[in-house]
Amino acid sequence: MTSQTVDPATTAPTGRTRRLIPFNVALVLPAQLTMLAVVLAPTLIAIWLSLTDWQPTQGTAWYDAEFSWFWNFNDLWFDTRFINSLWRTALVVAVAVGFELVIALGLALLFLDEWPWRKLAVSVLILPMMIVPVDAANAFFMLFNDRGPINHLIGLVTGMNFQFSWLSDPDWALAPIVACEVWQWTPLMFLLLLTGLMNLPQNQIRAAQALGASQVRIFFRIMLPLLTPVILVALLIRSIETFKIFDAIYILTRGGPGASTETISMYMYNGAFVYFRIGYIAAAALVVLVLVVSICLALARPLKQHHG
Repeated sequence: MTSQTVDPATTAPTGRTRRLIPFNVALVLPAQLTMLAVVLAPTLIAIWLSLTDWQPTQGTAWYDAEFSWFWNFNDLWFDTRFINSLWRTALVVAVAVGFELVIALGLALLFLDEWPWRKLAVSVLILPMMIVPVDAANAFFMLFNDRGPINHLIGLVTGMNFQFSWLSDPDWALAPIVACEVWQWTPLMFLLLLTGLMNLPQNQIRAAQALGASQVRIFFRIMLPLLTPVILVALLIRSIETFKIFDAIYILTRGGPGASTETISMYMYNGAFVYFRIGYIAAAALVVLVLVVSICLALARPLKQHHG
């Protein structure tokens, strides 16, 4: 008689061999399939709608919409309102994230050393990011009101009755929005940078101090290069989040006056829920998705090169 060696882990009760899913894969497979369905299904629906001119006011179901193929993407190329909203969003991202980085880095350096009430001060400093964005926007709406504290404070400093319509001026309406974003989310950047500074290797810093290097030289020559990966990660996180800014704009200006504060999120909200151009806005959303992914890859490349 010939004996047959059988691996019990790969043998079915019928005697036929079969390959089981590895245990570590089986643990995460349900979650992975759920995430895939949650992400893939809306993406496929958005791609379908982007190739149609469907509107809910037409009285037809979205899956019965008539194809317009790539005309939506062609129209977006000549849509000045769409293009301007993209540039306006990029401006808000650049200004807000830039201010957040400078302020957060200065605060992180200030809180790097031990001093009395330091922990309490950190707790107070991070409170703004715990506030609901709508409430923060409402607070800044009152601050920048025509008769609000900002105008009153400027009047006290200048010694005259200062009244300025911040939220109604096309040239200055973005300022309260950027101020609200910087005030609320600088604490997040501060925490990231402070954590990075506290975990820097100290041997190089101590060696430079022993050689008599100044604090400014140590910061720019040693600390800042070592902190670069943390800065890149912080910039990436905040750029993505600021690109999606909506709450502050909706509460403060509704995208006005005119379209002077209309970012890409506000543009898509108006297009989808005011004008009901769902197919057209689906095409815009896909274009924005490609742009955001490209920007993320561009920001992540220096981080990869730094680790390489």
